[in-house]
Amino acid sequence: MKIGFGCQLWLMDNHFENFHRMLDELALVGLDGFEVCYSFLIEWYESRPNELKELLKMHDLEFASYYTGISFNHAERRRQGVEEFKRRCRFTAQVNGKYVHLDGGEKDWRKEFKSEDDYIKSIAETANHLGEYAHSLGLTLSWHQHWGSIFESEPAFNRLMDLTDPKVVGFCPDVGQLKLCGFDVLATVRRFASRITFVHYKDITFAGRPQGDLWPGIKVPSDQGAYDVDSKGRWVELGRGAVPFKEITEILLQAGYNGWLLDDFDYSGYPASTSAKACKDFINQGLGIWGERDIRRHQTQSSL
Repeated sequence: MKIGFGCQLWLMDNHFENFHRMLDELALVGLDGFEVCYSFLIEWYESRPNELKELLKMHDLEFASYYTGISFNHAERRRQGVEEFKRRCRFTAQVNGKYVHLDGGEKDWRKEFKSEDDYIKSIAETANHLGEYAHSLGLTLSWHQHWGSIFESEPAFNRLMDLTDPKVVGFCPDVGQLKLCGFDVLATVRRFASRITFVHYKDITFAGRPQGDLWPGIKVPSDQGAYDVDSKGRWVELGRGAVPFKEITEILLQAGYNGWLLDDFDYSGYPASTSAKACKDFINQGLGIWGERDIRRHQTQSSL
């Protein structure tokens, strides 16, 4: 297995100046690599990919994946999103990455589509096209299901899976997102185990959240999707919430999964490095999963 982490805790609110500190801290925590969803990375390094490769080599880190959300409900924005996704595919291949993630499916589809099923068919067609493009570059595309989209509905998500080609469109279960959406997480992971090409381990708690009006006429926290999740739940470090990681891990291992376990963590009350270490410690100690860097370090220490 490889154990990774997202960039958000270091780079939230567009603090991209923290990127180099993030690499230092990820390396010190002992992680195998990181995922990025921001465009700054390609803007910084597209013309000098070897510089990023050397930087990662120096930190003994891998570029785990590039995550991209596309607007599928408007023809021009969809076209732009497809071109940007392909650009990120080319960049990922240049820096020796192997995985790209695709996400999207806004709920306001009625201006361009007659039915939700027509909308899902259009998304599936685009996903298949991009999956083939990624495959041509030696990459694996994984669909990432997300709250706040039409795919927070289990029937809609299952329909998308039925319409996409398993040979070019894999599945990246974000187990925290699945839990937030009310999916049967274990059943979903088990059902699509053969299509899982990347995994997001993410935890959420539903305890102690505010209820109702906090002052007259204002209902907060919001419940409109994206990252406004406080009305339903709150992202927490792995093992602190409601996601059944031990059972999920058992299903993955029984299915022969041996890829990335990456915590796509958005917000924490702790410093980023502290949070990342706590999550990695849970994967190591709580689940008995060790990353490739862990194993290399153990082998090196044993040989001294």
